[in-house]
Amino acid sequence: MAAKYKEMADQLEREIREGKYNRTKKLPTEDELIKTFAVSRNTVRKAITQLVNRGYIYQVQGSGMFLREDSITDYVNLGSLRGLTKDLLSSTIETKILELKVIEADDDKANKLRCAVGTQLYFVKRLRIVDKEPFSIEVSYFNKDIVPYLSEEIAKNSIYSYLIDDLRLQIGFADKVIFCEKIDEETASVLSISPNDPSLIIENTVCLVKGTIFEISQSIFHYQKAKLLNRINFK
Repeated sequence: MAAKYKEMADQLEREIREGKYNRTKKLPTEDELIKTFAVSRNTVRKAITQLVNRGYIYQVQGSGMFLREDSITDYVNLGSLRGLTKDLLSSTIETKILELKVIEADDDKANKLRCAVGTQLYFVKRLRIVDKEPFSIEVSYFNKDIVPYLSEEIAKNSIYSYLIDDLRLQIGFADKVIFCEKIDEETASVLSISPNDPSLIIENTVCLVKGTIFEISQSIFHYQKAKLLNRINFK
């Protein structure tokens, strides 16, 4: 089961997205949230930190917790691992499974996933389609010891919703590397662009809360369509 503060943050996020606080442009006070959710002050503060890190609110000492004015629904959020359906809220997202199979980890994959050579991995390659246009190709490797089952039905929807809600994985953090390179002919054909056009690539190494790596992935974006968002909070 997800930690209480994460459940609270997710509920507040839904309410923000649904426009519940559009009139006041701020969240209820800590005391009001404690009463509404029947939780401790520490839980409220952890939930608020989640919302700050997700880019939804900012805090003003002595004044409250305010909604950030700029839309965050049109960009790939670098501070999020929850997928395009969460980032591109106003768009229609479709997923086409290009390949899904179980493979054995070679030296390179074993080193990146910190597992033994020969460990079984789920290999998933997906085309993400945004508003009927090719948007990105996602190539992912999941350690099968941690993610014991994946199907095309799951992969066509939100893999991370499945990992969190069904498998109850406690996902902790990720390292992201962003770079550009020219696209090859096969990838260009899938994304409907020209070979040797530039591509924006994000590589992810994703860990559970205790630091165990369970996924490595690479997302290759259509260079004319992808926009990245990174919210920075100065302490």
